[in-house]
Amino acid sequence: MKRLIKQFSICSIVFLLSFSILFVQNASADVKSDYKTYVMAPLTKITNWNDFAKQLATLKSNGVYALTTDVWWGDVESKGNNQFDWTYYKQYAQVVRESGLKWVPILSTHQCGGNVGDDCNIPIPNWVWSLSTEDRLTHKSETGYVNKETLSPWASDVVGTQYNELYASFTQTFTGYKDIIVKIYVSGGPAGELRYPSYVGVDGWSYPSRGKLQAYTETAKADFRNAMQSKYGTISSLNNAWKTSLSSWSQISPPTDRDNFFTSGAAYNSQYGKDFMIWYQNVLVKHLALISSKAHQNFDSTFGVPVGAKIAGIHWKMNDPSMPHSSEYSAGYYNYSTILDQFKSSNMALTFTCLEMDNSQVYQSPYYSAPKSLVTQISTLSSQKGIVINGENALAISSSDASYSESRYKNTAQHLFNEGFSGFTLLRLANIVNENGIKTAEMDRFRDILILDPVKINFVVKNAPTNIGDTVYLTGSRWEMGMWNSADGKMIKLTWDSVNNDWRGTGNIAANRYYEFKAVIVDANGNIKNWEPGSNNVWNTPSTHSNYTVKW
Repeated sequence: MKRLIKQFSICSIVFLLSFSILFVQNASADVKSDYKTYVMAPLTKITNWNDFAKQLATLKSNGVYALTTDVWWGDVESKGNNQFDWTYYKQYAQVVRESGLKWVPILSTHQCGGNVGDDCNIPIPNWVWSLSTEDRLTHKSETGYVNKETLSPWASDVVGTQYNELYASFTQTFTGYKDIIVKIYVSGGPAGELRYPSYVGVDGWSYPSRGKLQAYTETAKADFRNAMQSKYGTISSLNNAWKTSLSSWSQISPPTDRDNFFTSGAAYNSQYGKDFMIWYQNVLVKHLALISSKAHQNFDSTFGVPVGAKIAGIHWKMNDPSMPHSSEYSAGYYNYSTILDQFKSSNMALTFTCLEMDNSQVYQSPYYSAPKSLVTQISTLSSQKGIVINGENALAISSSDASYSESRYKNTAQHLFNEGFSGFTLLRLANIVNENGIKTAEMDRFRDILILDPVKINFVVKNAPTNIGDTVYLTGSRWEMGMWNSADGKMIKLTWDSVNNDWRGTGNIAANRYYEFKAVIVDANGNIKNWEPGSNNVWNTPSTHSNYTVKW
């Protein structure tokens, strides 16, 4: 078994490295033409609207497109079932409108409080717990901890009814704000993310431990048994597949051996482990299908904007030699491709997090953290499936060390501008604008690297000494041009124009920014043969579509 685990971990390492290699390819760098920058509002309620208006004015003047805001279910329907009070959020929307910003409301059906970065305490409406039994409405972990951060996906009837009423009331109330609402997000679980509440401090979790499986209510156990009975038909067929000797369906249960489920290899190699993990994830997939259908039914005809949900960036334990990917598995992420298939079929935009992080702890115990590889994995799958993807940072970016902050923004830019992201949301407002509306030092760093207006440029390279099989690229000082042919970036690719006898191509880069760049010749094997001689090309880019010619 140790040999099997070792082989698995080696495969996992190779898998992660393979995604890093995906950057080095012949595709061309290009900022998405619809790229936008967003900022996440405070979690807590606004108490000084004048100061808030000043903060929003500063965002607007620095090029931010829209404000993203949690609209807390626990606030708007706290008084009773179908007793909605939108007074606060209507005033909120009006202040956003007056600032000139657009608005992205998140219909937040989860609790505020208890997760990383939370500075408030807004539980979901208390009356909800009277709609059914605690066992159906809550999550229970492998340790027996009962979690009430969000309704359980097994309570699909309650979820479908209550979320539909919330979405319908929001639509009716905010029809008059269609001019500022550009996207709507729905909460799929704790912290607004489609996942199980696997990593909770009060349940004994601390970073970077695995977290806890969440399938231990009697409702969840019964669902697992029913799913297995549906799959195998007879107990003898199940025993044959699982190599067990169960005498009845009632003996089937989720894993009871905690970490050993992973360290023994059962989660990866046994049919039981595969069946459990597929079922466990599929509960989340069905939950996404349900809430997205309710969202589209209520929002589409009125707002006509993209509807989206979030997936968490669970990057720790990815490369753990004894339990690889166990943190992801515990949260319900067993096969990202299957989850994203549901995003595609449900016509949902995706937001993914941890873009600012690097792989510096990929082989370091006890972290085995590979966020950079994980972001690339998700963005690659999204691109393949035609899913619109947006990014976020996982932790606040705020430091007296400017070089550290800039490194976080540059890590983010590498993903955004080389992997097809349509937007980025910075967490959070207070880190870039003070309460009085004065920008912090972080604002300038953030603005320079990430708040971009894409501008299309027609590039021409003349007199490049190329041979058959060669290709000419442009690369330069920012991630939009591949950061001087970094292994983690993409250069702007040109093609031979036989009419003009030169190399031509277009690329979206940032308007009104300073660039240094050069042309390079790459042979058929992907190796650089020649760099353009002489000094770098230097250009302060225009604000509108333009041309640039390089004479080799």
